[in-house]
Amino acid sequence: MKKSILLKKIFPLLSFFLSHFSLAQISNKEGISTISIHPSATLFTFGLPQNTSITNGFQQSAFSYNLFPFTALPINTSVNRDGKTELYGLIGSFDLGITYSKLLRNNRIFKTEIGAYYTSSPNSYAIKDQYHYFINGKESSIWQNTLEYSGFSGSVTYTSKSRGRRGLGEVRNYLEVGARTMNFLSQSAKESEDWIANGQGFRIESKVVNRTNNMIFFEIGKTYWRPTNDMRSLNMGIRVGIPLSHFVDNTYSGIINNQVVASTSALENGAYIGFQISYNLPIKTITKSYLERKAEKIYCEMERKVKIKHHFKVNKDELNIELFDHENEDGDIVSVCFNGQYILEKHLLTRKPKLLNLKLRANQKNILTVFANNTGKEGANTTAIRFSINGKKEEIILYADKKESEGISFEL
Repeated sequence: MKKSILLKKIFPLLSFFLSHFSLAQISNKEGISTISIHPSATLFTFGLPQNTSITNGFQQSAFSYNLFPFTALPINTSVNRDGKTELYGLIGSFDLGITYSKLLRNNRIFKTEIGAYYTSSPNSYAIKDQYHYFINGKESSIWQNTLEYSGFSGSVTYTSKSRGRRGLGEVRNYLEVGARTMNFLSQSAKESEDWIANGQGFRIESKVVNRTNNMIFFEIGKTYWRPTNDMRSLNMGIRVGIPLSHFVDNTYSGIINNQVVASTSALENGAYIGFQISYNLPIKTITKSYLERKAEKIYCEMERKVKIKHHFKVNKDELNIELFDHENEDGDIVSVCFNGQYILEKHLLTRKPKLLNLKLRANQKNILTVFANNTGKEGANTTAIRFSINGKKEEIILYADKKESEGISFEL
């Protein structure tokens, strides 16, 4: 009960913090794909009910299965048959995966993952009414068995569109669906154990019947994508794991006057529901974003060294420029490349300006380069470019020959 109240207090505070702490978006990274390391842990985990059958005649259903909360990191306690308090933990599920992530053009994210995991999962049982059992003043009517298992996992994840800048970054809702192989490692329970005082109590027999199993799981939550090019992210959600079979068959026998009066059984399979937290740490970018790929082609197809000579910040997405021969008209012929495309080809420069209109792209450098188709009669090709930025007139001279060209960078 105390843990339930604590969680009710923690989650609203966590939600308040996430809704008021904000970082930049990365929506303009659409199209990027990465390979990442993905560590994950299950916290605040709760066991799910197991299959239980109660034999007719069992007096007042002496044994009942209760949902018993446990956490992944804090150490838990139980009372043994001698009335001593014992510590146990770590409890929870710990995963390490390799993930392929892609931020799609529709602003949604698709992920696939393969990995390995380890789980330590306790199951707790309570004895009702007159079968409550006390030793040295401590109630020992809760019996606990911790199952340890490991295996491999695979999953796919799909997110919603960006919900904007909230919490720890750019937030999206997500759904993950996957499967696990389950290889039984050990259990904490003894094969047979009697809890009897004054001829009254119970007997527990625990038998491992399967050492391999499989599980399906799904997880819903929120992913907070960091303001970086490599798609780092923090993920928090609720995961439900549903095994397809069971590991352990437990038989409980109620004893009165040293005689077994009835028995019941419970199957343990490792099913759980828990709060999952994970971090996506990219190690390699496979595909650059759509805008980055688009911006990559900033030079036209001509094998020449390009030197960006001038850089300008502009506040409008259109710019008018004038091209003319800087010196005497000596037959200079040029081609003008802007953002990877020719906007003027084999133009003869004269003292009369040639007017061109440039449409600038946001979030990238816009590159204007002048290539020399010849070098005129007086050596290197010289092109004068005149324009106005923020009310200030600029006049730039670009030099070009058959080996090198100069350029200008404009950025919104």
